[in-house]
This record gives sequence, structure tokens and C-alpha cells, in this order.
Amino acid sequence: MKKYIIVRDNAQYIAGTTLKVASQPEAFNMALHVCKSEEAVLINRARFAKDLNIDLNRCVFSKQTHSDHIKEVTKDDLGKGVFDYASAIEDTDALYTKEKGVCLGVFHADCVPVLIADPIKEIVCAIHAGWQGTVKEITAKSIAYLKEHEGVNPENLKVYIGASITQSNFEVGMDVIEKVRAMSFDTSSTYYFNETTQKGFVDNKELNRLQCLNEGVPMKNITVDKNCTYSNAENFFSFRRDKDCGRHMSFIMLKG
Repeated sequence: MKKYIIVRDNAQYIAGTTLKVASQPEAFNMALHVCKSEEAVLINRARFAKDLNIDLNRCVFSKQTHSDHIKEVTKDDLGKGVFDYASAIEDTDALYTKEKGVCLGVFHADCVPVLIADPIKEIVCAIHAGWQGTVKEITAKSIAYLKEHEGVNPENLKVYIGASITQSNFEVGMDVIEKVRAMSFDTSSTYYFNETTQKGFVDNKELNRLQCLNEGVPMKNITVDKNCTYSNAENFFSFRRDKDCGRHMSFIMLKG
């Protein structure tokens, strides 16, 4: 059974997302912070590394808190969060690196993973954007940070917005709709409200795509995965659907 969505695998970088696989331990759960057995997750991570020829010791993960924080990953961070959750980078939902052979990963089930590569500057970035991070505009802030601090030209960026819950299944209350309305750009095309049920439906993928466009990333450079984690129970974990579930890992690495 297929275990990965590989977005890019060329001479410069590899990027993709792990899938739910029933035959693997904990259905190929990749997250130590939500697991029944840490050993099972470590087995899955070792399988991931072997399958894709990635050095597990050179992976880096963070403690995701639905923040808008971005951190540069250097050689000093190698292995953080890989073999134990306690060592993961604190309070960060976006990681980027200029180091070759360093694999960045973010964990998600329904939340939006955003993977960014600058083939000119040779920088890669992995973002975890749940609705809370999205309304804080973590993707726009991450791109803005790379522009200001790393001299990135957004016209060169390649962006992948990964599998996550789609609008028709992402029902939220008015409190969330108000937060979406309060974002720094026109979000009216990304939600609708049902007056009868007093519930709204938000397109989290589109909110992140618009943030990329607003920061100058060309439309042609943005790929949006159409898969819905909620509706495809065979291949995807969904917190909204199952509550007690594993997590996918979306990953990106500059090749050495």
C-alpha cells in the first residue's frame, strides 16, 4: 500500500507527506505527542528514513502549539524531537533551514501543512497551520520573515499546501468566523455561514494560499493538494472525524 505523497524528489530537494497505512504500527502514526506506543512511532520513523534514504539523525521536529513562530534550524539542532518529544524545539510551528541534508517535519491531522522551497537561495521551510495558526497568518509571516532576513524573492518560491480537512467538512462556530473576518486581508471568499444551524464552514487551504499570493508568490508556483483528511478515512488521519488518531508528517529536505 502507498505510504507517501511525494510532492518533489529531484536533485535539489525532496518533499512530501506520510499517509495512514493500516498494516503499519499505529497505522503509520508519526507523532510522539499523540501515540499509544512511542516504540511504534520510532519504528515508523525509522521506516520513513529507510524508504526515502533520509538520515533520521538529521531530522528536526518542534513542539507545535498553534503559534505563529518561525525558527531557523542549524546543525546544532540535528536530531531534536526525533527520538523523544522532550528534546523537540519549543513552541514553534514553522521551521526553515539552509543546511543540506537536514529534514524538517511537521505533524498534522486535518491541519494544513505548508512546504516551501527556494531553489535559488537554497532554503526550505515546513509550516503547521491549523485554523489558529492560519488566523494568526503564520504562512504570510513566515514568508515575510524569509524575505526580510534571508533575502528571499517570493517570485522564486515553490509552495505545496498539503492534504487537510476541506471546507465542506470544516464546520466551526461564529467565534472562528469572526477571527477569519479579522485577518489582515479580504477573506470573504473563504467561508460561508449557515443561518439555520448558526455554523460556518472555512476553507483553511485557501486562506493559506491567499497568504502566499499576498506575499508575492506567483499563483503558478503554488500547488494545493485536493485530498480531504476527513472524508478519506483509508489514507488519512482526521482528528475531527476520529478524535483519537495518529498524525501524518509533512517533510522537506535540501539534498546534500
